[in-house]
Amino acid sequence: MYRPTIKSNLWLGLMTIAFLGLYWWSESSLVTVKTRYYDAKIDAATTMRKALEVLQSYRLPSLNISEQTNISDPLVYTLLGEKDSPITTDEGRIDDKITVLNPNFAAAIVEMLIQTGAKSNDTIAVLLTGSMPGANLAVYSAAKALNLTPIVVTSVGSSWWGANSPDFTWLDMERILAQQGIFRFRSVAASLGGSDDEGGLRLSEVGKNMLSDAIERNEVIYIHEGNLTTNIKAREELFSRIMPLERYKAVVNIGGGIAAMGHRENGKLLPTGVHKRLPVLNYPGRGLLHTFAAANVAVVHIYEPSVVARKFDLPVAMLPIPKVGLGRLYEHQEYDLTVAAIAVVLMLIILVVVKYFDRQRYKWREEGVDPDTLV
Repeated sequence: MYRPTIKSNLWLGLMTIAFLGLYWWSESSLVTVKTRYYDAKIDAATTMRKALEVLQSYRLPSLNISEQTNISDPLVYTLLGEKDSPITTDEGRIDDKITVLNPNFAAAIVEMLIQTGAKSNDTIAVLLTGSMPGANLAVYSAAKALNLTPIVVTSVGSSWWGANSPDFTWLDMERILAQQGIFRFRSVAASLGGSDDEGGLRLSEVGKNMLSDAIERNEVIYIHEGNLTTNIKAREELFSRIMPLERYKAVVNIGGGIAAMGHRENGKLLPTGVHKRLPVLNYPGRGLLHTFAAANVAVVHIYEPSVVARKFDLPVAMLPIPKVGLGRLYEHQEYDLTVAAIAVVLMLIILVVVKYFDRQRYKWREEGVDPDTLV
């Protein structure tokens, strides 16, 4: 049976004030929470920033920059290569090359490696090209922060705006950083890269010779078996000699190296991100990523940096380069659940108490007693 309330306006007003106060208490209980592996992410981003500065200090004086030249960010100026050069193997997007120069990109790689289950002292396989030196630095910085051992093979050629200066290839960069004590690891082997991993049709003989000279002066194994299939096989044998493929914790691929992907179209077929298993598709060709995946090794595939940036709320092609430690990769705000729970309980208690006295007052009224005369 429906019973109308006889609560006074005073009671209703007091309840409203109490509820608003409890709501405000809960709403103001926001606390800043650090994400998992916060220290490793800060460490990785800081290391990457230092690596960028070392390369800038090495490279900038040789560029003969006049005092009148307006440089919005020296790091970008010195780490971006040319649009085209004798060792350029393909086209590329300048936005991608700037996006991965953000030191916080290293924190994103830390998060992705954590998703593979990688732990301290694990060994990972790393497949690089010269196209995105910033992303390469991010992988090295993340591996150092997590105390991983990367076994690295590089395709030295580069697309537009990458490490495509003949005297400043990726192999030169990592040698400089090793000499300065930033990283203790470098590539163990390298190929020319390009559409067939042997330089491709785009490179002239002069360009191919420049790349082979870079491999020679940096004293790494030269993978030069004559064609893509045999070059992929040579990489597989190299990784297998170090340890069985199934013992690698993850394989990380940066860019569109043909030996890693097996075919250019696989860059689109394999989504950028972390894969415990590769999608089952009719791939037009199979590369090292497929070989490792067949051995149940997790794959970290960075083909479109903007996808990673959007996923982790990082800026795309932002200048000047952002500071270390900015973004939800490091911390986020959330409500204090204890405060919220207490507020809810108090609201329920108030409702129960008010309802109880309201029913008592109605009962007295039905019995002919004026509740206002009761103390």
